[in-house]
Amino acid sequence: MARAASASTTAAQPRVSRDPASFRGKGVRGLTFERRWTRPGVHPYDEVTWDLRSAEIKNESGMTVFEQHDIEVPNFWSQLATNVVVSKYFRGHIGTPDRERSVKQLIDRVVNTITAWAATQHYFHTTEDLEAFKAELTHLLLHQKMAFNSPVWFNVGVEPRPQVSACFINSVEDTMSSIMDLAKTEAMLFKYGSGAGVNLSPIRGSKEKMAGGGIASGPVSFMRGYDSFAGVIKSGGKTRRAAKMVILDADHPDVMEFITSKAHEEKKAWALIEAGYDPSFTGEAYGSVFFQNANHSVRVTDEFMRAVETDATWTTRAVTTDEPVDTYRARDLFKAMADAAHLCGDPGIQYDTTINDWHTSANTDRIYASNPCSEYMFLNDTACFAPETRISTPNGLRTVEDLFLAQERGEKVLVTTDLSGERDHRRLTAHRPALVTLVGERPVYRMKLRDGRSIRTTGDHRFLTDTGEWKRVDELRPGEDRVAIRESGNPVRFESSDAEVRRWQMLGWLTGDGVFSKDTAALVFGPQERDTAESMAEEFRALVSEAQAQEALVASVELDLSRGALLTEAGVATPTRGRGHHLSTQANGVMQISSGSRAVVQLLEDRYGFEQGTATVKDVPSEIHRVADDLKVAYLQGLFSADGSIFSQKWATEDQVMLASSSPALLRSVQLLLADLGITSRISWAHPAGRKNPQGQLHIFNQQARTFLTLVGFPNSTTKSARAARILATTFAGARKNPRPAAIASIEPDGVTTVYDITEPFTHSVIAEGLIAHNCNLASVNLMKFVKDDGEFDIEAYRYACKVTITAQEILVDNASYPTPRIEENSHKYRPLGLGYANLGALLMSRGLAYDSDQGRAYAATLTAIMTGEAYRQSAEIARDHGGPFMEYPLNEQPMLRVIGKHRDAAYAIPEGQAPSDLIAASRATWDEALELGRQHGFRNAQSSVLAPTGTISFMLDCDTTGIEPDIALIKYKKLVGEGFLKIVNQTVPGALKKLGYSPAQVEEIVEYVNDRETIEGAPGLRTSDLSVFDCAFKPVNGERSIHYMGHVRMMAAVQPFLSGAISKTVNMPEAATPDEIERVYLEGWKLGLKAIAIYRDGSKRSQPLSTGKKKDGEAVDSAEVEELKKQLTAALAEAKKPHRRRLPAERAAVTHKFEIAGHEGYITVGLYPDGQPGEIFLKMAKEGSTVSGLMDTLATMMSVALQYGVPLRDLVNKFAHVRFEPAGFTGNAEIPIAKSIVDYIFRWLGARFLPKDERDALGIIAREPEVVPEVPLAALAGA
Repeated sequence: MARAASASTTAAQPRVSRDPASFRGKGVRGLTFERRWTRPGVHPYDEVTWDLRSAEIKNESGMTVFEQHDIEVPNFWSQLATNVVVSKYFRGHIGTPDRERSVKQLIDRVVNTITAWAATQHYFHTTEDLEAFKAELTHLLLHQKMAFNSPVWFNVGVEPRPQVSACFINSVEDTMSSIMDLAKTEAMLFKYGSGAGVNLSPIRGSKEKMAGGGIASGPVSFMRGYDSFAGVIKSGGKTRRAAKMVILDADHPDVMEFITSKAHEEKKAWALIEAGYDPSFTGEAYGSVFFQNANHSVRVTDEFMRAVETDATWTTRAVTTDEPVDTYRARDLFKAMADAAHLCGDPGIQYDTTINDWHTSANTDRIYASNPCSEYMFLNDTACFAPETRISTPNGLRTVEDLFLAQERGEKVLVTTDLSGERDHRRLTAHRPALVTLVGERPVYRMKLRDGRSIRTTGDHRFLTDTGEWKRVDELRPGEDRVAIRESGNPVRFESSDAEVRRWQMLGWLTGDGVFSKDTAALVFGPQERDTAESMAEEFRALVSEAQAQEALVASVELDLSRGALLTEAGVATPTRGRGHHLSTQANGVMQISSGSRAVVQLLEDRYGFEQGTATVKDVPSEIHRVADDLKVAYLQGLFSADGSIFSQKWATEDQVMLASSSPALLRSVQLLLADLGITSRISWAHPAGRKNPQGQLHIFNQQARTFLTLVGFPNSTTKSARAARILATTFAGARKNPRPAAIASIEPDGVTTVYDITEPFTHSVIAEGLIAHNCNLASVNLMKFVKDDGEFDIEAYRYACKVTITAQEILVDNASYPTPRIEENSHKYRPLGLGYANLGALLMSRGLAYDSDQGRAYAATLTAIMTGEAYRQSAEIARDHGGPFMEYPLNEQPMLRVIGKHRDAAYAIPEGQAPSDLIAASRATWDEALELGRQHGFRNAQSSVLAPTGTISFMLDCDTTGIEPDIALIKYKKLVGEGFLKIVNQTVPGALKKLGYSPAQVEEIVEYVNDRETIEGAPGLRTSDLSVFDCAFKPVNGERSIHYMGHVRMMAAVQPFLSGAISKTVNMPEAATPDEIERVYLEGWKLGLKAIAIYRDGSKRSQPLSTGKKKDGEAVDSAEVEELKKQLTAALAEAKKPHRRRLPAERAAVTHKFEIAGHEGYITVGLYPDGQPGEIFLKMAKEGSTVSGLMDTLATMMSVALQYGVPLRDLVNKFAHVRFEPAGFTGNAEIPIAKSIVDYIFRWLGARFLPKDERDALGIIAREPEVVPEVPLAALAGA
């Protein structure tokens, strides 16, 4: 098949991204949907047979822990699917009318809600298309061909705006409020059945200093709190545990502590188990230690992995300063990861460089984290202002950083927002509550406008343009675009006292024609300003008096009255004579009043926020942004009276107002103060000949000038005030028009800085620097349902199911709720989805393909390629026919098409001949179509596919295998949270045997063998060459074969190139696997291009949800790992001196224990020495005189003699425990649930009962009963 053009070519026609907050689908074509499995007028429910059943789950003791009767289910659903769906997903309390009692109610609740949303938002072209979609979606769910993730079943149709996403990625910053906010966000996610992942690397390390003194706690300490919250929350109000992923970068200072954190807690759990606490994963042992509710992963780069390969060093760096902290051999860190994973399964590893190479929205930001199972990897809840950005509020201009700190102190934050008003065609404003969020370090741009304004913000922040569009900074075009500016100001109420007005007028004069530098404050006046000088001098003296009153030891106040003082650019020249409380007057008539008092300087700095400096760096006092608006007017009156002017130009019909200064900061601040009062201005710069510094001029024109003269004016300058009065007395002759939006002069990258986001939920706008600024759900397809009667895969049906499912997921995006405003914003901006599949392992087995084979991997690759390609193809059609591409697509078009091209190239790289030709052709054709449609119309969703674990929904779908996993075993047991277990028998074996050519009789015989022996090894008539087809993740109880752990890694590598996200997949390793082998898995995963990998070594945890046999947790585990190098307190017994017989006293205590093994009853009686140790054994089984009875008597006598001659019981237990022969099986004893033989049971019981703890530890024997056993003296028994 011919390949399409290069993916780097982009479409020529621009596409419009619609804001989902306002878009409701009107005016677009809508989707068309053909029917495949359903017929008009016939409901899918009417085409199946329904049964009434009971749903019941029992625990290991046979006690019922859940039951509901008279449940209506399709007759082809298994009892297992019935039990899972009813216990997990039916809503309402049992025994009440609100309780769901039919699968029809469950499916209708979800499907009817989704289609109602679709109708409201005009997703479909016609009503017939909508009805077809509804019927086909119902069919998929009813026939177990697809299932949504658990939050959809939990919440849709129950909550008005349900949380439907299974997984979220949160962010956290290095502040206490952000750290605590993360805990709250995760709690709400877990409540509604979702999982969350977070990269804690922004939190400073435990070796870094705090700003207020002391050393930081570090991220691992906060992980304990997060873990505790997760542990007490049941997801979705059901017994589904909270799911978490915690990530730390390899260069974080605390990475070593993070690597070992979970392993240390695992050891504590083991010790508790050995002390007798419940070892189940919901029991007391694991419930008493930390980090059991989260997966841990270390985030590594290619640079780190190359350092591991070459045995180079690796340096961790401080979060706050980026300075080096510790230097390790990279291999030492890598080995520590493997050692910890060997012990407890964590940490896993995530390959950061690979993840971001396949990132579809790379122009927005990097991917920093994943969800709990590592398959969903996307942007953090991202966009924002630099800290110095001044935001308009009812109380004036305040920096966004200041607003954040005020919020941290518990103050309510109000911001000025933009409203579109009709009155005189001006933009109106209002004041509304807002939330300020510290986002963290982000790249920023500086946008400069031609009117002199500038603002620093992230590239994805949007501003209102003159066309009414909201555009991102990185979309705006200098020289072409104009941004809207604030036109209406806060209404000014003149309510302040005359004294306050005089003070702020004097402070304005100090800024304009004064000096504040070199610890000197001075006011300077021209020869014609005697009246102003006298009144200002009086106010200055009042300021001095206040300073003296505030500081008892204030330096003497100098009021310079001498003639000859000169004003220079460096400050005030030393006066030549005359000191007193009068103005000093120079020969040229210039007057001055000054103070060198430290008290005065400190008052100006502390109370009013003045900063010392020369004329080129002066700025308005910071306190001006916190005072009432009439005092802002007073300040501007003093400033403009001192340094402002009114002048005319020949070409102008109206005079203009101007303020001159050589300080850019001052002019910019004044421009913003004026904007807050509804007065717009422009700033221009020139460098006059003969001047040391450039000169800036702030201009106020036309109506704006008249507004200024009316509201502010020049009351402190007699001459300027008179001219202003004459102007206002004339009729306005200028053009009556609103100020023109400001043209953009330049947009340039401006480094990386800490940024803040402001959320105003009503208008979604704030006034920033005078500008108007805008402030994954999963589903899985059951692969086995697309196998046709002839055993071949139905490609077109599979594609159609993917199309229906991705459409349903897309509809959910705009109708769901989200835990935080930032997550909600990003969900709408990028619309990531997660289509996946289940039952791959069963499908491969049913086709007679070994999981660990080239053919098996190629088959899986084609199926994955078709799924994701079809999802993106439909996403492009939705963009064309309904909502346009996702909002951030224009920015990310190039990386998106590049990644789609990489997917398509991978489809063409699947080897010919290793998979059916029709599958290979379909995978390539699907990606060709997806790429071409995407070039033309964009994509509605930034991500479309992942491979999720599909745990519970796999049972809902009657799958034999979950996600991409092979089966764990042909027969297995699943423990349920809230007690109980389910026995799961693989139903794929008969079909696989038939596909391999076995006769019906042979199939029946082999299946019976599997059910009986729990392994297929040794089955009658089974060819050795076919054994690999039935290999599972774990070695069976009675077998030896399993899939090699590298087989898991190779399967992941085969399908990873066809997924938007990653793979939730555990690499199962045998109990004997070493840390070195785990290192090889992590290294090979990187080389093969995986995004993440996690391992689990069988037996490394004392409890696991799935097991290959129904055994008690922690049985026969080497607990030497629990307490390292523990002394063997009874080691001296092995070195006993000359043997001698130690007889029991004539009267001795004894204990009798009844046991049962696979229906065979027996009794053990142990005679005890006075110290409580065993000295004689009696065994009774079967009838007197029988062979078994005779053998038991002989064994008891030999044991008794051995014990009395000093043979340590430890050695006997070590020798005879775990001896295997019939009868064997279940015992009913919780300590020893399964016995391999009678001898095995006897010696394990003796060891648990009589050996000291350290010897039990060494032998892996667990005892939960008290060690002091003799209680009732018995009559003397005839000994051996």
